Amino acid sequence: MKFRCERDVLLDALSTAGRAVGGRAGNIALSGLHLELKGDQLRVTGSDLDLTISQELTVGGHTDGVVVIPSKLIADIVRALGAGAVDVVVDGDEVQITAGRSEFSMRTIPADDFPRLGTPSATEVTLNSADLTEALKQVVKAASSDDSRPILTGVLLAPEGEGLRLV
Repeated sequence: MKFRCERDVLLDALSTAGRAVGGRAGNIALSGLHLELKGDQLRVTGSDLDLTISQELTVGGHTDGVVVIPSKLIADIVRALGAGAVDVVVDGDEVQITAGRSEFSMRTIPADDFPRLGTPSATEVTLNSADLTEALKQVVKAASSDDSRPILTGVLLAPEGEGLRLV
């Protein structure tokens, strides 16, 4: 796998997907980010099995591939780089990150250990972020903060007609 991307764009995707990464001791792959390159589309996915965040970005793709990289380490490295293009090259079980005169190398996590996540088959809804924020502000007050009944601590998002109903 080999691609080139702007530092800030890559860091944003790593940080966003990294929010879902947990520290489960049972599966070391869940401490990493799953990167999949197809053509010029890079999908960065983080998961703790309860929450999955996936972000797609356009990069300069050279060689397709899949890799799982330790989440905190990759984010810290990319954050430390200067602005500009970042080259990422995966060779076997090692990844090299290069930007300007900086070069970092680290081991990868076996990609087969990362859980296979299905794609949702439900209805897709697109909302304005301001509208969703306002709707959440109205219903989140009714969500319980008592963890003894976890089902009541969330907000139900249900598709309804051309929109979304929050309960």
